[in-house]
Amino acid sequence: MSGWLATPAGRYLLAWEQARCDDLTGDWFGYHALQLGLPQLHALRQNRMPHRWLALPMTESGQNDLRIDPCALPFADDSLDLVV
Repeated sequence: MSGWLATPAGRYLLAWEQARCDDLTGDWFGYHALQLGLPQLHALRQNRMPHRWLALPMTESGQNDLRIDPCALPFADDSLDLVV
């Protein structure tokens, strides 16, 4: 997908999604926010929660905070305030 996101259409879509994420996540409050996948999008950059993580599948490469199995998330119920 990263190859397509480098095309003009992909860059346009990524910019549009970034603007929507910035608008939607800025006013959420709590302590723990998690972004699942798509490291090209900084979905939590406008969020003010003190603990923000990017989680990628174990098979995906890239710099991130967590490596997870997307079918078995290692989080207790009600432990996250925002998941994108």
